[in-house]
Amino acid sequence: MKRFAQLAFISALSISGTAFAQSGDMKGMEMKNGCMDMKDMKGMDMKDMKNMNMQECKNMMKERTADSKAQGAHKQGTVHKTSAMVKAVDPVNSKVTLDHDQVKTLNWPAMTMTFGVKEKSLLDKLAVGKKVNVEFTQQGSNYVVSAVK
Repeated sequence: MKRFAQLAFISALSISGTAFAQSGDMKGMEMKNGCMDMKDMKGMDMKDMKNMNMQECKNMMKERTADSKAQGAHKQGTVHKTSAMVKAVDPVNSKVTLDHDQVKTLNWPAMTMTFGVKEKSLLDKLAVGKKVNVEFTQQGSNYVVSAVK
């Protein structure tokens, strides 16, 4: 029974590890307090794991989950600001393509990308070739311009 419980726990950790790996949150996960990187568990059997500290593994997974959730919540509600050159305006779909400077709050380098526009009235301030200062927020997986100056 003890062996079955250990196997069930390891399986649960492996499944959690797979979910984190798919979301990109396992980057840089290393051995910590006797808990090995989850991707190194492939092909192992129970005797290979005898030195693993299971409690530390559980604690590490909880920390990673909490950090990931906190980071996502921060980005969702944050207003980001940058300067940009308007490259294209799509009034039908309420979108604008901006060649923007770096965005420090997101650790983004300067790049060209398309944003949604929160209110159609903002499109009047966006003309191709115009230099603007914009504020935007994340809405789901999209970024939406909420102010133009």
